Amino acid sequence: MKKLPQKTDESCKFVSANEAVKMTGCARSTLIKYSQLGQFPPMIKLLGERFAFVREDVQKWVDERLSSVK
Repeated sequence: MKKLPQKTDESCKFVSANEAVKMTGCARSTLIKYSQLGQFPPMIKLLGERFAFVREDVQKWVDERLSSVK
């Protein structure tokens, strides 16, 4: 069986909830609540109960927060 090339973390378009927690410093439950309220990028449903966020959207959200405190 041929192995597929591994993508680096940065090349993946999605980030898991745990990775979004690391990127933002916010609790998982806070990110879910903010996403449902429209104050954080929307969750993307994957398989089963799994969901993720679009990496670019999360990074933009972080950048906007950082620029607002400067």
